Amino acid sequence: MNNDNKISNLKEKLRQALASTFRVISDDFIVDSKPDKKTHLKNLDLLDLDALKTKNDFIKARADFDSAALKKKFSDEQIYKKNLPSNLTCKKLYSIAEKIRYESLGGKILRGIKKNFKENYNQIINQKSKDKLKSKEDVLISEAFELYMLKKFHNIKLNDLTNKMLSFWEKRF
Repeated sequence: MNNDNKISNLKEKLRQALASTFRVISDDFIVDSKPDKKTHLKNLDLLDLDALKTKNDFIKARADFDSAALKKKFSDEQIYKKNLPSNLTCKKLYSIAEKIRYESLGGKILRGIKKNFKENYNQIINQKSKDKLKSKEDVLISEAFELYMLKKFHNIKLNDLTNKMLSFWEKRF
């Protein structure tokens, strides 16, 4: 077997592993060779396996698929839409809270998922950089709220920069 075939084979195995994991986590055991466009598995088809070059890329992809599976399992789209605020900022905060809610539920049930989220969120926090951070106006409320939720519900340890970002808003949360 030549190198191209090995790589192609490995990519297909990864795709199958992610699809299987998604089905197990989401309790969606119906195997359909042509999933309809409404299923979350369409995201698997959109995943560009060639773009996964580093360990961090794989960690992010795994966390994204775990999150999508938990959304399918623990989130009701009708209830979500019924309670969706009309204000754009409130919509963003509501979306963040809902995502953290279903990820937190999944993390309590499956330790591997919790580990995937922790690794992914630690990566995100360590990549944050702000050139000037002097006041509340330098930090988006949605960014601070997400940090707050990660700290409280995923027990993510914030670094100095993210602690400072959160400090401007934390009392309001």
